[in-house]
Order: sequence, then structure tokens, then C-alpha cells
Amino acid sequence: MKIGELSKLTGVSRDTIRFYESRGMLTNITRPYEWNNYKDYGDKNVKRIQLVKYLQRFSFTLKEIKELLDLKDANPDQCIDKTKILKGKLKTIEREIDELKRTREHILKIIND
Repeated sequence: MKIGELSKLTGVSRDTIRFYESRGMLTNITRPYEWNNYKDYGDKNVKRIQLVKYLQRFSFTLKEIKELLDLKDANPDQCIDKTKILKGKLKTIEREIDELKRTREHILKIIND
């Protein structure tokens, strides 16, 4: 599948696809035709991009997502390292929530004074 098709299927721009490719987040990209410069991105990259977009909604950074993708590629059944990364992300989110609550309380105190 060419980049335009991948873009349409995922709702992600061609530039974003190229960026993900440059970061090593896409796999099995081939150049099946020697006479042109087209790349074949393959069906698996549709799911990879969908996973990237899904994880971004939960505040995962591209670096964190890349780590998860690398773990998945190395050993699809390996859950220990994935769990460690996910628990780390959960702790980060909990710290951010606590910080936002403190900020909220501070703002409410200023408003009520």
C-alpha cells in the first residue's frame, strides 16, 4: 500500500507517516519496484499507526510508544516489560492528577479570599 492509501485508512497525514517511519515506528516497508521510488507500507502499518494514535490519547509520548512497539516486535508474548512501562505511566499520570488537584485548590483559595 502506498503512503496515500495508508494516510486515508488511518486519518494521519503523509508527513506524519514519514515522521513515524523516520523514528522506526513502522515496519516491513519495502520498495517493490526498482523503476520508481514508491514504498509499500503493508497492512500491518495500519494497525501500528492506529495503536500509536490510541496510545497518544492516553498521554503516551512517542518515545514511550516506540519502546512498547519495540518490545512487541522483539517478543509479542513478553508482558513483564510492558507492564513495567504501563505501571510507570500510571504513576506519572497519578502525580499529574495530584499536582492538578493542588493547583485547583490553590486557585479556589485565591478566588475565595
